[in-house]
Amino acid sequence: MEPVARQLREAEQKIRILHQIARLVSSLLHVQHVLDAVMDLLAREFGLDACSIRLLDEEGNLRIKSHRGLSKAFIEQATRKPTIDSYSGECFLTGKILIINDSDAIDKPISTTRIVGEDIRSFALAPITVEGEAIGVLVTASREKGHFQERFNDVIDMIAAQVGIAIRTIELEQKARKLVEAERLATFGRMSQRIAHECRNSLTVIGGMARRLDKKTPDQDPRKEYTQIIVDEVRTLEKKISKIISIDASAE
Repeated sequence: MEPVARQLREAEQKIRILHQIARLVSSLLHVQHVLDAVMDLLAREFGLDACSIRLLDEEGNLRIKSHRGLSKAFIEQATRKPTIDSYSGECFLTGKILIINDSDAIDKPISTTRIVGEDIRSFALAPITVEGEAIGVLVTASREKGHFQERFNDVIDMIAAQVGIAIRTIELEQKARKLVEAERLATFGRMSQRIAHECRNSLTVIGGMARRLDKKTPDQDPRKEYTQIIVDEVRTLEKKISKIISIDASAE
């Protein structure tokens, strides 16, 4: 009965993890917040001493974007281009899950020039992909040997896939918001320009009539003061509207 009970516990754990990650994604938080929350979740669920999410940056380096249990010195040395002579590079380049349960038996580093840092004795890595393209690596580690059993393959693969989905979903949502905002601003600009043109047409008529009336009004006429005010105010409005139109035109 013990194997059956263990399988049930593991199935419940998978469902619980999937639910929590899905809830994080649906909340549409900033990507960094989601990655940090996933790190907290993994460390808690699997009793990890360290874990990290390494993503490919613009320079082509695998860079730690979120972690738990790693020192500043380790993080500073961990950024480098993925190569086959490190486990993180091998995982990224081959797209294969790697599980090492005895760090004494390895001949290359996880990701740094040191064989293993932070007294890590066993670790598991899974590629993070988006639409079939590798974008990073999920690393989980323990200070005890034999911490990761073979069945952990399914778990880490599932979590890495969810991390990829989370990153893609949030990035698409952010792009959609930017597009909506850009379209809103463009629509507002078109509307303001239309209104400005219509106002300028009306002001041209009003200004022409006001100037004609002002010229025909004798200087000694008490109404002269009012016609001059109208002419001056129309001129001020014309300048403001011309400025609005020039700004909208330069923004297109």
